[in-house]
Amino acid sequence: MPAAERARKSHSEALRHISEVGQNKIAEAIGVSPPTVSRFVSEDLERACLILATVGLKVVPIDRLVVKKHMFEAIATLAYGVIDDRDMLRKLVWED
Repeated sequence: MPAAERARKSHSEALRHISEVGQNKIAEAIGVSPPTVSRFVSEDLERACLILATVGLKVVPIDRLVVKKHMFEAIATLAYGVIDDRDMLRKLVWED
């Protein structure tokens, strides 16, 4: 997947979580003013996600478990043997 597409997905995920938490709570937690958070979100977040994607990183929710691709493929191969619904298995993965 191209870096720009990964960045778009990470940006979308970050915006969703920022919206859920709220910029005021984020500002208080990191010791800056709410306008500073707002400025970062509107002016720099998208570019930060692109930088991360370009160097091979992505934004993943903290409650997700991340494994190397070859490990996932091995686990999926084993799981295919016990789970008949492959579409359900695919839903378990947060793709790049």
